[in-house]
Amino acid sequence: MSKKNVKQRVLALVFILILVGSTVAYGIIALFGNKQQIVPNERVLNYKLSQFQVDLLVQNYFTVVEYNYQNNCFECIQVKSTLEELTQNSENQIYLQLIENSSQTSLYVVNLMNETMIYNPTVRQSIDTVCDTLIYTPTWCAINRI
Repeated sequence: MSKKNVKQRVLALVFILILVGSTVAYGIIALFGNKQQIVPNERVLNYKLSQFQVDLLVQNYFTVVEYNYQNNCFECIQVKSTLEELTQNSENQIYLQLIENSSQTSLYVVNLMNETMIYNPTVRQSIDTVCDTLIYTPTWCAINRI
């Protein structure tokens, strides 16, 4: 065998090892690596988004609303219903998180420009808070303020 043949074979073997090694490394990273979190398609959620998801939505000019409520509270059910309607008519600006809990009723609204938290909100306070916080005022808000 000539020196040139040996060098070519060694070089070919090195490239094969690099190819196999990178394939194995990619597989390990894909299997055990950090999974990319994406935002859901639906706008009304019965669970809390991760902080990463909230940050991503806020950075992309969405408004995230979190309503913590008590299931046995009549006013809370009315606020929940109103927030769902507002979300559906917000021209795709809002992601609503409905979190049933047994302690404190609260409304948290956040977007790129504002952040607001109120406790024990009424229907009127909920509408005013969300509508005032939105970056773009949808028709639904304008109509319901008359």
